Amino acid sequence: MRKLLCLVLAIAMIATLCVAFGEAERKYDLQGMTVKVRLWDSPTPYKEGTDQVDIDKWLPIFEAAKEKYNCEFEFYEPTVEYDDYTKEWLQSIASGSPCWHITNNFSAMWLITMTANDGLEDIKQALETIKMPQIFKETVAAGEGVYGFVTGYQGTEGLVYNKAMIAEAGMEFTPTEMFLNGHWSYDDFYDYLVELQSKLPEGTYAFFIDPNYWSIFASTCNGTAPLSNDLELTMTSDAYIETMEFLQKLWQAGVCRMPNVTESGSYDNWGTPSATFDKGVEVAMTHRATWQFGGLNNNGIDWGFAPYPWGSTVTIENDDYTTLSENYRAAFYDYGCMGNILAGVENDFPGIEKEYLLEALVNLTYDLFVSEGRQAELAEMAEGTAEEGEIDMGSFNYEDDAIIYNWLKQRTIYNNSATLGNADLLDCTYSGDERVNWFGAAIRYAVYENYSMRAVMEAIAPQIEANLVAAGMK
Repeated sequence: MRKLLCLVLAIAMIATLCVAFGEAERKYDLQGMTVKVRLWDSPTPYKEGTDQVDIDKWLPIFEAAKEKYNCEFEFYEPTVEYDDYTKEWLQSIASGSPCWHITNNFSAMWLITMTANDGLEDIKQALETIKMPQIFKETVAAGEGVYGFVTGYQGTEGLVYNKAMIAEAGMEFTPTEMFLNGHWSYDDFYDYLVELQSKLPEGTYAFFIDPNYWSIFASTCNGTAPLSNDLELTMTSDAYIETMEFLQKLWQAGVCRMPNVTESGSYDNWGTPSATFDKGVEVAMTHRATWQFGGLNNNGIDWGFAPYPWGSTVTIENDDYTTLSENYRAAFYDYGCMGNILAGVENDFPGIEKEYLLEALVNLTYDLFVSEGRQAELAEMAEGTAEEGEIDMGSFNYEDDAIIYNWLKQRTIYNNSATLGNADLLDCTYSGDERVNWFGAAIRYAVYENYSMRAVMEAIAPQIEANLVAAGMK
């Protein structure tokens, strides 16, 4: 009995030591079998013609992984054009042997199509073996499943304003200061734009926004979206209607510039900010993505940044923006992730238990595509021991802007409406208006023509539901 007790204690000590020394010591054996790798924007180190610099960088990484995981590598190359990628992947799964097992970069634009067709493995349990902040393990989610991971906070987009116009108008605070002071609710935002409009020169507008961008980014800041990420239609919810009716209120107040009109007679929502705000004329505040900030700097625009305002579903304490309730979320609609594994992967690894296999492939992906230095940083972040670094200024010119943006990134959430729109799943019509052929057009004309937002949403929601059902997504 004593020997047995000693043995049990020894095993317990070994287990404790393994935990104490971290998951980096975890070992996997793929029994010499072949892992199919899908690379995106990354060279294949074994391919003839690969640049020597790339070979020197990547070959040692793949060779070390081959030894550590006891596996071989094969590299997948698509046989179809970009728009048919998901079709090829799903067909390979249906054939019984997925065309790739792991990837270094998977676009969120494919996520819903793949998960709705049972094309990806749920790796939530496998991710428990990796030390990183929980939010990075939860970003690539659909419904109850997790299908990949990210290694950094996802960027968002927001509102930018012309600081010279704001100053010349004699506004007491900038939009950045309004947000920092906790006064950026719908009522605050409305009052600010109305006052600004009254002080601007004739022919200049306080605001320009594409209603489709407002739908994506303003809705999440009011705790809602037109569709949830498990494809429940929330476009008829009170929170979403409030978000869009508030935009109509801004339009009716005369503070918003209408978009330019193209030669074909359609509204140029995309090009209008470039023709106005980006040149320092006509518009005091608009929407811009971070990749467009450099262009503003090149144009000599003195600009500032502010997040979208919040509606009635969001609360704040003591006018402190950091206390905004958890449903104040910043949106992103595309991102690259990794750790994705095509469904049916176990068919290519006979004799290996599936749970073990998924853990091995997730960890293999992590070792291949996340540097040791970044892995250490992620572990420190997960443990709360990471040291506070300098503020990432990016293309920002002012520290307050950068501070807000870096705070905002930690509240990002995926908004799938752009993804679904690109897949033609948001096609719809409204009341015989030939200009309305998809969701984005419906909300644009509801705003421009002051249609009842609730009536429009209630009319098009069943059509979009039918599209999702027909596509096999519901």
